[in-house]
Amino acid sequence: MPGLAPALERLPVGVLQVSFDGRIHALNDCLAGWLGRPAAALIGQPVDELLSRPGRVLYHTHLLPTLRLHGQVQELSLSLRAPSGKVHVLCSASLVERPGEAGGPLAELVLSPMRERLRVETELARVQRSADAAPIVLFECVRDVDGRSWLNYASAGLVSLYGLTAEAVAFSDAPWLACVHDDDRAALLARREDSAQTLSLWVGQFRARAGQGPWRCHRVRAQPYAEPDGRMVWYGTIVDVTEQVAVDEAERERDAAERANRSKSEFLARMSHELRTPLNAIIGFSQLLGSDATLQGAQAQQRVGIIHAAGEQLLQLVDEVLDISRIESGRLHLQLAPVPLAPLVEQVCQSLEPARLARGLTLTVSATAGLGALADEARLQQVLNNLVSNAIKYTRDGGWVAVEVAAVGEGPRPARVQLRVRDNGPGLTPAQQQQLFQPFNRLGAERSRVQGTGLGLVITRHLVECMGGTLQLQSQPGDGCCFTVELPAATPLPAPEDGAAVAPLPAALARPPEGRTWQLLYAEDDPVNALLMQAVLDRLPHVVLTVATTGQAACTLAEQQPPDLLLLDMSLPDMDGRELLRRLKRDPRLSQVPAVAVSADAMPEEIARALAAGFDDYWTKPLDIDALPARLAMLLSSRGTAAAP
Repeated sequence: MPGLAPALERLPVGVLQVSFDGRIHALNDCLAGWLGRPAAALIGQPVDELLSRPGRVLYHTHLLPTLRLHGQVQELSLSLRAPSGKVHVLCSASLVERPGEAGGPLAELVLSPMRERLRVETELARVQRSADAAPIVLFECVRDVDGRSWLNYASAGLVSLYGLTAEAVAFSDAPWLACVHDDDRAALLARREDSAQTLSLWVGQFRARAGQGPWRCHRVRAQPYAEPDGRMVWYGTIVDVTEQVAVDEAERERDAAERANRSKSEFLARMSHELRTPLNAIIGFSQLLGSDATLQGAQAQQRVGIIHAAGEQLLQLVDEVLDISRIESGRLHLQLAPVPLAPLVEQVCQSLEPARLARGLTLTVSATAGLGALADEARLQQVLNNLVSNAIKYTRDGGWVAVEVAAVGEGPRPARVQLRVRDNGPGLTPAQQQQLFQPFNRLGAERSRVQGTGLGLVITRHLVECMGGTLQLQSQPGDGCCFTVELPAATPLPAPEDGAAVAPLPAALARPPEGRTWQLLYAEDDPVNALLMQAVLDRLPHVVLTVATTGQAACTLAEQQPPDLLLLDMSLPDMDGRELLRRLKRDPRLSQVPAVAVSADAMPEEIARALAAGFDDYWTKPLDIDALPARLAMLLSSRGTAAAP
């Protein structure tokens, strides 16, 4: 290579010789490798071809003039052009005299790559920018052996948090401590002293402000280090946690609200108890009056029907409010098991047949045989009943409702099943769909003659989700609605073989043995409830009811004449039903007597406690008058040989 000493070829730096007319005289292979071009192809070319635009400016305006004046240049940053992009180098140049040779002296440039240095500088700059931009103070706090302390370093957050510059705290941290609330300063310094003594984290929360601004909540966290010369150094951060403290306070308030919500749920349970007691009389007596047409005129029968319907509607509202309460408090208990869908759909549709006929609707059912869902059967029946009854109520007269059951996906064992309820009713607007699952929001239907509470769909969605499913709605105004319930699929249990079905319970109460009567003892302090029970049992032959208004009176009567069946109210003036049962069972003559808990508390956990206490059955108020004889027959069947009356 012309004019380049062989020793320079072995250096791991770039070497470039340029004549003063701007032509490349020589370069080593290392530099040629950076530029991605053969060294021979560059000799004689203008040096400007190797330099970036800023590099050319520095070369001609600084490097060459300085060489002419002083003969050398130290540590000048240049950037070269290469196919892969710019190559940043640190340049040191010297003047090489060539006596007697044409062209005069040469500028000899030694170029060192700056990739690592630039990377470190860029990284440091990025860290510095991040530290300065962050809404925190990064600091180094130093305390000398004589107790003097200062902030040896503080990021730009010192300005935004305290209105102080790094220079203001470079000799003393007193300006920073002056920004701390008077009531918090001593505790903050005490924690720093404790950190120095134990070499543990310096952690503290305190109030501070910039100038006369509002007080903010700040938190310091720093790690101490003991230096050999006796100084103590803390490296750490100061953060404005005002918003976080507000969020924590909001969380505490939310927890308090949740506790209040649980109290509300308990109140609803108590409210249910109080509402069910009068409902027991309303529905019970209306059933009794309505079942005896010979004593009532047509108008009286109609009014009794209205009373009964109103009571049923009120009971439905109570049950729905309780369902909402159970769902919100997480106390909704489900028993998931394989449920055959076709029979369930058929049962629901048959129960709604009177409502369909009254509207003149066409109801079609399409259910693939053999499909089952993993669900709580009673709750799934409630879901289907809500959806189908809604479709019947809100579809125009003479319209149609379709119920469909199908598998999702292909294959003999689908993972999911769908139940769709479609209608050709008025449909819902997008705005109505957004409000559809708001409790008590009937989307304007409250101004129509269609009855409802606005809770059915809310409960339906929650029930479906609790069973691991989804509820979706597709609707367009004027084009009806399609509600789709999707649930995990399950193989239904096989139907019992012929002759294996359980025999039905007797339609009337069985006659006791030896011609005697059944003796029932009812512990009930409410005279209306006692009168209703008496009226119900008066219709049954061979049954005698004795009423005790307190638990102690029940114990006395049972001791005088042991009954065949105990009916115990769960809330008596002197004791609860469980305590009364425990006392009665002490008598060996009563140990095998069946006992029924009678209560207006329909909460599942209360029912479970009663059954665990030894009750054989649990009757909730309002009583189901029609089902009561069969339940009595089943309980009394163990007391003697059952025979048809």
